[in-house]
Amino acid sequence: MLNSNEVELMQEVMRSLALEYNWLDVLEKEKPIITLAQAENYSGLYLTKSGLQFKVVSQDENLFIQSGQQPPLQFFPTSELEFFAKAVNTSICFERDDTGNITAMTLSQAGVTSLRQ
Repeated sequence: MLNSNEVELMQEVMRSLALEYNWLDVLEKEKPIITLAQAENYSGLYLTKSGLQFKVVSQDENLFIQSGQQPPLQFFPTSELEFFAKAVNTSICFERDDTGNITAMTLSQAGVTSLRQ
């Protein structure tokens, strides 16, 4: 474990200790999930400057992101522009233009990658 390249290792150790010893102030707060209207507005293909592609799709008012051959990952909205994944420590934030159209997405996971539609 000491040789791990995982950035979140210390957070996971602290979370495990907090659960074991009931340290409520250390545990992550539950994020509020809102109901998303018109999830299809976020759908599209987002690209990094290096050419990495992220496909955002809407299924039954739920938002999923897929990159390459990886299975789609579901994201949950905390606001109309901010989302998080429960399965991994990743969040996304969308940007709108003056007319209300989604124009960009920023994905955050151990650093920030800006994506444009």
